[in-house]
Amino acid sequence: MSLYFKNEHYRRQSLKDAKREYLNMHSVKEAFFLLIKNAQETDLFNLCKFVQSHYPQLSLHECYQLTQGEGNEILPLDEEVLSTIYHCAYQCLESGNSLGTRTIMDGKINTSDWMGHCLWEGKLAGQLASILNLDVSRAEKLGILHDYGRKISQDVNHITRGYEELSDAGWNEEALGCLTHSFLAGGRCSWNDSPEDGFYVNEKGEPYWELGATKDDITIFLEHYSYTEYDHILNIADLMATSKAIVSPAERIADIATRRKEFDPRNRLYFLAELSNKLIEMLIKMGGEVPEDMSQKVVVKKGVTLEAITLKFERASTLFFAEYQKRIYC
Repeated sequence: MSLYFKNEHYRRQSLKDAKREYLNMHSVKEAFFLLIKNAQETDLFNLCKFVQSHYPQLSLHECYQLTQGEGNEILPLDEEVLSTIYHCAYQCLESGNSLGTRTIMDGKINTSDWMGHCLWEGKLAGQLASILNLDVSRAEKLGILHDYGRKISQDVNHITRGYEELSDAGWNEEALGCLTHSFLAGGRCSWNDSPEDGFYVNEKGEPYWELGATKDDITIFLEHYSYTEYDHILNIADLMATSKAIVSPAERIADIATRRKEFDPRNRLYFLAELSNKLIEMLIKMGGEVPEDMSQKVVVKKGVTLEAITLKFERASTLFFAEYQKRIYC
């Protein structure tokens, strides 16, 4: 898995943005409307039905036009209407519907579900930020836009394409979330893809690059970027938000596994160990109780089996999800 930007401009811009101080320039609703901008009408059909329930004087096509920022003589597009559309999107998802009705692969894939995943992730990221007394709107925006690149590419290149598109649109801070959401704490591997030539996890469980190995653009960016609490939230939220709901990390990993043909064993061990550690670290920050046998970091070293790592991960997932639910529903 190699990830490169389109040209030198984005390589330089990413390193500049890595040192940029965060500026809260946009609202959550602006992020939402940017996400659904230029979506096909069928990809927002169910959302439009919810909007029409508030404005029965409008046709479904006119409701679609509202989602695209186009007012009309019957209903000018004011702040109240924008808020209604935003809330309708979550009402649609929470009722068990996808935003749209268009499907591919003989009905197996709903083409709007990537947007549903983004909205669930935005909600969860905001909840986690609230628990940690952080900026809720900042976390929500990162969640909503983290997969923006899927407008252009549905493969792994959505990571770089999302950064490029958001950067061009002036969403530089949120664009960074496109680069960080797939890589835990800057570690240069995602959980299912093959690592770069020259990258491996050594016998001490440390990510390692062979001397002289060629590093791609994202690796170079990550080496110059320090993860914030918001990046950690984004990583965990991405591994709990499906297109239908918020689930435990273990359930989400199982969900992803159903859509993957194969896994790289080096990445999978390292990823599950790092995710377990991140869940426990955040559980502690949330004020949750951690059993003594789970307080030690999980390390992928010689002799450690996938079964042992998986058991640790499942326990970490259970502990974290229980604390999350307690804090949200108490």
